Amino acid sequence: MKVNWFRRQHPLQNGDQLRCHALAKSPIPAHCLELFQKSYPAPNSPLSELKCVVLDFETSGLDPKQDEILSVGMVDIHYPVMSLASAQHYYVQSEQVIHSKTAVINHIVPETLIGGISRHQLIERLVVSLSGKVVIAHGAEIEKHFLRHLLQLDASLPLPLIFLDTLRLERSLMKYRGVMYPDLRLTHVRQQKGLPPYLAHNAFADVVATGELFLALVEEICADKPPLLGPLVLRSL
Repeated sequence: MKVNWFRRQHPLQNGDQLRCHALAKSPIPAHCLELFQKSYPAPNSPLSELKCVVLDFETSGLDPKQDEILSVGMVDIHYPVMSLASAQHYYVQSEQVIHSKTAVINHIVPETLIGGISRHQLIERLVVSLSGKVVIAHGAEIEKHFLRHLLQLDASLPLPLIFLDTLRLERSLMKYRGVMYPDLRLTHVRQQKGLPPYLAHNAFADVVATGELFLALVEEICADKPPLLGPLVLRSL
């Protein structure tokens, strides 16, 4: 009965109920308690009234149980403005051997990580930077999985963050236009939107590139209507 009741709600309402339930009934790690204490905005919340942050992880692989976060980029958006002055970029200390295949892609070698922040510092900065904000990412499943593992969330606990995924937003547009197998890589989608080239696979460059794409997608999706959070969340599922 409870599961069916959750399903009848908008995902934002569902997520907030799960957050409240976890806060009341489950032991939550102290380092991420702040994330659980922030309530979700309503589906009809104007995007212009919300705080957003673009997030990107460069990792040593795709499996958070075996691989590590090597660098993090973040930049704030208060729609329709992206604040470059708010941008953050951190390298993260790693005990893993950096594989040549990933180094070729993201140009992160062991020497790059010397002087990087610790795992504990990374958690602290992410919690402060993401708390109470809508998180924007391109292909957000990677960030979600690595965040869950980093925060050491039990499988019974939700990840108490709202995500808008530029990859899925673009996919929703392509589906509406009848394009069945679109190229959803960040570089390609930006090119299709007429956005300039950028340095791919660098966390700082990627968040700026994703933020620009997000603003372009919202304008395309909403046209002359004020963008609301709820419909964008549904397109990001």
